[in-house]
Amino acid sequence: MTMDETWVHCSTLDSKYSSIQCLHPGSLKPKKAKTMFSAWKVMAIIFWDSKGTLYMDFLKGHRTINTEYYSALHEGPVKTAVRNKRKRTQTSVSFPQDIARLHIAARTMDTIHKVKWNILPHPPYSPDLAPSGYNLFSPI
Repeated sequence: MTMDETWVHCSTLDSKYSSIQCLHPGSLKPKKAKTMFSAWKVMAIIFWDSKGTLYMDFLKGHRTINTEYYSALHEGPVKTAVRNKRKRTQTSVSFPQDIARLHIAARTMDTIHKVKWNILPHPPYSPDLAPSGYNLFSPI
């Protein structure tokens, strides 16, 4: 199992259908202002393995991941998702960790040991994005 986080840019455009107005015959069409769209971004956190997505979460409001949130993910929804997806298959989880401060914090390491996952060290001089991430995030 592995995980990655990325910023996902979102936007809302005014569609032609949503701006349709009923007019009486012979009345003038109202002037339409230039279409403006609202844009924002959210942090997407996704956990996946060789069989597909295990868990995905979105942090709204320009929030980022901190140690408390990251540890709570491992103890709660991610652990539950792994257990539900792997009911009849292997129960041990190998989890690669890079050396980001969030990933090597004492609380994070205690949580990962508490849920009994094997930590695979991140090899030096390797790219930040796992090769499987290219296939995962390109459609987004």
